[in-house]
Amino acid sequence: MACHLCGTKHFSLLYPLETFAVVRCQRCGLVSTTLRVDKTVLEQMYGSDYFQERQDYYFENPIVNSHIAKENTNIQDFRRGLSLIEEYRSRGRLLDVGCALGIFLSIARERGWEVYGVDISPYAASYAQKVLGLDVVAGEIEDAQFPSRWFDVVTLWDVIEHLPDPSRSLQEIHRTLKDDGLLLVNTPNEAGLLRLLAGLIFRLSGGKISYPVRKLYHQFHLYYFTPQTLQTLLEKNGFRLLRLEKKCIPLIKARGRPWERWMVSLLSWPERLLGREFELLALAQKGEET
Repeated sequence: MACHLCGTKHFSLLYPLETFAVVRCQRCGLVSTTLRVDKTVLEQMYGSDYFQERQDYYFENPIVNSHIAKENTNIQDFRRGLSLIEEYRSRGRLLDVGCALGIFLSIARERGWEVYGVDISPYAASYAQKVLGLDVVAGEIEDAQFPSRWFDVVTLWDVIEHLPDPSRSLQEIHRTLKDDGLLLVNTPNEAGLLRLLAGLIFRLSGGKISYPVRKLYHQFHLYYFTPQTLQTLLEKNGFRLLRLEKKCIPLIKARGRPWERWMVSLLSWPERLLGREFELLALAQKGEET
């Protein structure tokens, strides 16, 4: 295979896992897995079971369950991201790619945005349409055939790492955005402290202690970006970076046993101290295609 960013075929093996390997490009540093999936496989991967297994994340919030009054940390994270967008654009037409059940879209609609969504999961798209009354297309963004220069903002919350071909999707997003349109991307930080510690444990144990690595590198994520490789990807596809923030993961997203979530919470302060938080939040503006 060739590197998605720079095209080289020279990789360093990071972690040989049971069904795939995690590798790093020797030229540009992009980390990826050896997994290759197509649209059919993705639709199967993100069926109803995927969402039901993440019940607390997707369903235990006031957006989809009116009996719950308190907003979890993920809802709060969505609101902060939308506030960042609104520093540059007051209102307009917003598309959420990989919108899942439509939680972020519902928040944006409440704030006065005209919202649209697209998701590879037929289950998620149907839920967003029927339960939350949202305009959501099932499939990839290319399937939706949105008009050119139509959206003011496009968001990708925890999506770009799932995409088989991030550049193809970003090029389609570029086409659908207005000339001054904004793109928001949220994704795990490959340079985060937790990943550094997991890699250190793996190497020092000669690969015998692989549990932390297997928790962080799994079948659902195909790419892992550092601040540098994320910026390179955006610029390669015609976007100019406006803001790049590092942030700790909303604890509701930290899947695992109670002690694992406790460890994630405990490590949040050294993450901040070292500038190696778990997630990246990038805001970019459409420029000319390169």
